[in-house]
Amino acid sequence: MSNIEQIKLFEDKTEFIYVQSVIGSGYENDVAKLAIKDGVAYRAARKNMQIHSAIILKINDEFSGFFTFQVNHEAKEFCLLQSAMDLNKKDKVIYSKMIEKIIEQNTYGYPMIMTVSTKHDLENPKVFENVGFKTYLDLSGYAYMVYGTFEQIRMKRLAHATMTNAWTTTRADWLKMKKEWNERIEEAGVKHNIENPKFASRDGCWQGGSGMSNVVLSKQTITNDEIKHEKGKSFNGNASVLDPVACEVILRFFMPTEGKSVYNPFGGGVQFGFVSGWYGYEYLSSEIRQNQCDANNAICSDFKNVKWHKSDSSKYMPEKKYDLCFSCPPYYKVEEYLDYDGNPPEGELNSIPTYEEFRNTLFEGYKKGIAALNDNCFFIIMTGDSRDKNGAYYGCEAEHELFFKEQGLHIYNKIVYLECEFTRLAQAKITLNYRKFPKREQKILVFYKGDISKIKSLYPPIGRL
Repeated sequence: MSNIEQIKLFEDKTEFIYVQSVIGSGYENDVAKLAIKDGVAYRAARKNMQIHSAIILKINDEFSGFFTFQVNHEAKEFCLLQSAMDLNKKDKVIYSKMIEKIIEQNTYGYPMIMTVSTKHDLENPKVFENVGFKTYLDLSGYAYMVYGTFEQIRMKRLAHATMTNAWTTTRADWLKMKKEWNERIEEAGVKHNIENPKFASRDGCWQGGSGMSNVVLSKQTITNDEIKHEKGKSFNGNASVLDPVACEVILRFFMPTEGKSVYNPFGGGVQFGFVSGWYGYEYLSSEIRQNQCDANNAICSDFKNVKWHKSDSSKYMPEKKYDLCFSCPPYYKVEEYLDYDGNPPEGELNSIPTYEEFRNTLFEGYKKGIAALNDNCFFIIMTGDSRDKNGAYYGCEAEHELFFKEQGLHIYNKIVYLECEFTRLAQAKITLNYRKFPKREQKILVFYKGDISKIKSLYPPIGRL
């Protein structure tokens, strides 16, 4: 549209009329017809969408556009829905004024959210940025935007990363959030003189010095006619490390609205405690190794009520009840966990001679955790299976499900946590000869203690996605 045409429009009579609901406003047919003609806003023609509020645009007393929106007091958010302008009167300046009129309706201080297309002529990121919106997620040609702070819509960002029970942790936004958490943990480690804080006291676990990534990424060079072998990069510092984004999702999704505390039997690394402390929750972890307790307690010393307690988790009973239980125990005989003296403490899970004893000890710790869990709360295990000396799986994941069901809990979610497949593809060249498919996933098993019908009322709403 030319400048002359824009000036002409401003000379015209322009009105922005607020209606509490399209239905009953007298504009039902006008909105429906324009929505159908527009195509993108077609949902606004439906009666179940016309229950929402709207700004009606009139130019020279003629209906010329609309923008529907919804105030969700339960989720404390302000949602912009569908919009359209008469095809012959489209104008970004006037459209932007419609948005500003909607902003004026938000007297609650709620974050305002809108999903826009990067290809739309009016409903696009640039137009919304010019009136104060910010993009918090780019996904498949759509921008998810907020008028407010990023922290206000953090749950939506986490929800988009975990929309189904398959969590792909190599996606760009997941990796971005993971980097943010790791930087915070690193800063805390530097502050409190803990070396390598993400992997504190975990060196030598998982892949070890001869791990597959070391082999695949190693290099051979020729120097002065001599062939030299350079070691490759070790993924995760050769230690299995809990993903802080997974910790955040679990904490935010499965903590009750009034919940304040987390108990973690078989504590391990610092990640879940750090994330819990960051959000102001109380966190107690039973951990059998003194070096792990000391490192984690130092890293989290700036948080209130975040503590790793040196104890045998199969025997330790917390003194109070908690609102969420979480644990990421070891796979049997996959890693070695050593204390200051270079030996595993007595009772350490992976030093137990048989799988059956390992499983029974693990489940004893779970029993203590179940007893320490409040009713109508979640108990979540991030686990996986390992193979015996003959190459067969022990069946630990399945035994988890049966155990918790026998204890009276509901099996509520079975989530697949997908990791990078790079080294697994290299392993497959060897293992497929034995018909072994390399494992690139862990399971997040979500159990619920109590009355399932109360979940919706006891846990915070996610709102519109």
